[in-house]
Amino acid sequence: IDGTAGVGKSSVGKAVALKYGISFLSTGQMYRCLGWKVLKSGINMDDESAVIKAAKDIVWGFERQSDSSLKVLVDGQYLGDKLQLEEVGRAASKVSAIGPARAVIMQKQIDLGREGNIVMEGRDIGTAICPDAPVKIYLIANAEARAQRRVKQLQEQGEKADYDEILASIISRDERDSNRSCSPLKPAPDAVIIDTSALSLDEVIEKVMEEVGKVW
Repeated sequence: IDGTAGVGKSSVGKAVALKYGISFLSTGQMYRCLGWKVLKSGINMDDESAVIKAAKDIVWGFERQSDSSLKVLVDGQYLGDKLQLEEVGRAASKVSAIGPARAVIMQKQIDLGREGNIVMEGRDIGTAICPDAPVKIYLIANAEARAQRRVKQLQEQGEKADYDEILASIISRDERDSNRSCSPLKPAPDAVIIDTSALSLDEVIEKVMEEVGKVW
């Protein structure tokens, strides 16, 4: 499952994985982990060699949870809600645009995909990580709808949310993700494109399950 930021990929992917009793991985977590490590270490994100070294030095761990999702550990540490911070998201988008650093993380994702029995979501799963996947979904939604969803999510978590700031961040992230030289965000040629702007989560899950049901 691929698509733009805030389009509901994780919620949909987790529901599908749970239905079939297999693992689910939100690959964006891994880039957020790198973004967090870079920020935590005080590394200048423009220092590509330092970012690449940070990516290579990460010791990854994965633990399957009752809801099918894989908990990602960095150097033995589970970061939890720290990964959802807006500054971590911005850092993740920036460091993931550094080709060699992205390649390090991509290889780990490719290895996980080859093991099978997994639903993966991200920006380049169908095009680069699992090009032979039997089902490829590409979710889209307009930036305004995604910003509204993010505001609601943050408010439900008891956090302050500035709609205009979040909207600007989403638009900026889309621009970086779509125009980076390494694995730019785009649908695979054989991906099924679903616009979620006016759909409920259950409706999106139903559409995805229809596609899965055609081959599984």
